[in-house]
Amino acid sequence: MRTETRWGMGVVAVAVTWALGMPPGHAPAAEKTNGAIRIGLTGSLFREMPPSLVQVLSQPLKALMESQTGMAGELEMAGDAEDMARKLKEGKLHIAVMHGVELAWARKVNPDLKPLVIAVAHHRQLHAHLVVRKDNPAGGAADLKGKKLALPRLSREHCHLYRERRCPEAEVTRPGCAADALDDVLDNVAQAAVLDRYGLDQYQERFPDRLGELRVLHQSEAFPASAVVYHAGALDDETLRRFREGLVAASRSDRGKELLKMCRITGFEEVPADYEENLTAIIRAYPPKK
Repeated sequence: MRTETRWGMGVVAVAVTWALGMPPGHAPAAEKTNGAIRIGLTGSLFREMPPSLVQVLSQPLKALMESQTGMAGELEMAGDAEDMARKLKEGKLHIAVMHGVELAWARKVNPDLKPLVIAVAHHRQLHAHLVVRKDNPAGGAADLKGKKLALPRLSREHCHLYRERRCPEAEVTRPGCAADALDDVLDNVAQAAVLDRYGLDQYQERFPDRLGELRVLHQSEAFPASAVVYHAGALDDETLRRFREGLVAASRSDRGKELLKMCRITGFEEVPADYEENLTAIIRAYPPKK
């Protein structure tokens, strides 16, 4: 009952390049190279993704933006969230894309980071789910020490983080996708699996009877959605408005819908009222590594 592997969340960062295709406003304060907008992408957005895929996607997007608006964009796909935070503060980048938990971490380096929009993947808040067979006697993650835990390839970052922090002593296997991971649990190839809500929803839709043989042993804390961020004061209000409206409108065109589908996200949305509260909560539960 194996299914083919799907690309992960990281491609969403490339969609920003397309979504910035809008009439230019006032010139941002960050450095430019040949007049291009500098966009930073944290390395974790592309975990396990071949660099060649990102390049294939980014080049036609840049060409589209330039041909329609004369507004070029340059991608910087390297470094962690703290690197991006420093470069935003130093004016070396205009905007950056990072996971919500990374934004919480990066504010330790740059407290003036602000979310412009969020990227929603079916749910505004993300959870990792630790799944076992119904007859598994485990009472919590600690009972999986030395057991095999299936973490699907190209899992979202919050699933990796949950596995690293909550199940550090489990033996990790890497099935091709969420469905394969759950099949492994049912077939006793692995004793547990970590996956997101979307993976569970898809499995329930396709194999409701088999899902009934499983149970969620633990659900993680709520992880804030990924965000497009900027350094407060680096961009004027009109430019921010144009960026925000362009990103939110990405799902209104056929090209934008195609990109969002590849990213497995619903679209870009306005920052919700409780986003700051969620950032505060997640950094308490998942402090940055020392």
